[in-house]
Amino acid sequence: MTEFLALLTAHILADFYLQPGEWVAEKREKGWKAGALYAHVLTVTALSYLLLGYWNQPQIALGLGLVHGFIDLVKLRFDTRRTTAWFIYDQLLHLASIIITAWIITGTAGISLEKSIEHIRQPGVSATIAGLLMCLTPVSFLVGMFTKPWREELERLAPGAEDNLDNAGRWIGMSERLLIYIFVLLGQYSAIGFLIAAKSLLRYNDKHPADIPHSYITKKSEYVLVGTLFSYTCAIVIALLVIRLR
Repeated sequence: MTEFLALLTAHILADFYLQPGEWVAEKREKGWKAGALYAHVLTVTALSYLLLGYWNQPQIALGLGLVHGFIDLVKLRFDTRRTTAWFIYDQLLHLASIIITAWIITGTAGISLEKSIEHIRQPGVSATIAGLLMCLTPVSFLVGMFTKPWREELERLAPGAEDNLDNAGRWIGMSERLLIYIFVLLGQYSAIGFLIAAKSLLRYNDKHPADIPHSYITKKSEYVLVGTLFSYTCAIVIALLVIRLR
């Protein structure tokens, strides 16, 4: 575990703290021809070597640095639109390379695969993971179906008046349910009240153009409130069921 944490720390420092924006821009512009790419690989290698402390085995840090550079090249080649998905893929690949390196060094990455599977199969852990997954996309679909009549009514009142960002409501809802799910599991019910109050303040100054009917504004507020409360209720109920099953 010590080796894994050392290499992970080196990765975080190299990727997020010691990589200037100019390097990132140069890598995107020139790809494998960018000097910044090789400077970044050198940084990863040096930090991995220093933090790992395997002074007589520099090939470990060097190999990890080369793999890091190859992963970055793959991301530069395919992530032409700079999407969040590719950022996640990139970081997961880096994490996998670190885990594999730590496993090669020590014979284990902290917890063996068999023990990990055995741990996940325990009823309490399985219930927690299942509840977490249920709180995200499945409940999003449920909230969408539940609020569809009111959404259609708002569209009839003011066609084309929807001014929200694409999928923003869905991501906000999933984030809120995730927080509520964690709060309930930890018994921090007061934090849920804080979350509700914070969202109310953020929507307090919502304004619409003068050509939007007042009835639309009122009904949209009710629509948001109904959707929010239903979403919160689902998260709380799922979390309480998980507590009962654990």
